[in-house]
Amino acid sequence: MKMGAAAWKRLFPKMKSRLFRKEEVLVTEGGSARELLIILSGKARVEKRIRGRDPLVLAHLGAGEIIGELSILTGRRRSATVVAEGRVTALIVPAVWVKSFLAGDRGARGKFQRQMMESLARRLVRLLERLPMYQGVSGEPRTAISLHRALEKMYAGWAV
Repeated sequence: MKMGAAAWKRLFPKMKSRLFRKEEVLVTEGGSARELLIILSGKARVEKRIRGRDPLVLAHLGAGEIIGELSILTGRRRSATVVAEGRVTALIVPAVWVKSFLAGDRGARGKFQRQMMESLARRLVRLLERLPMYQGVSGEPRTAISLHRALEKMYAGWAV
């Protein structure tokens, strides 16, 4: 269940929010992860540009969704670009705050949770890196159904 704007503001009371206008870029693929963004209102789309082609839309995000967690968890550059589909208000949380927040529980449970998140993040980044192969960059892009079947085959037993 997604947290609402009020809950996010209580969790990060000192953080500022920012307004993004329609078609404004919230984060850019390849950029460094200096902050985490939490959408408080509005909608955004996640795009990945593959070898100069038109961007492939990977997801649509709305209120309560988080942007930039993969980069913060893996220490790698941003894996996709996120663009506002209309007016978007997002809470901006510096990466150092996120890392210190995640490091708060130093017991076995906290270590396990962090390791699980980092493992899932790395797996997702590896999948995103293989996307050109599944999109069929040597020919016409495959259909969404073909891509879904390829991912199911690659991750047999995982829900896709």
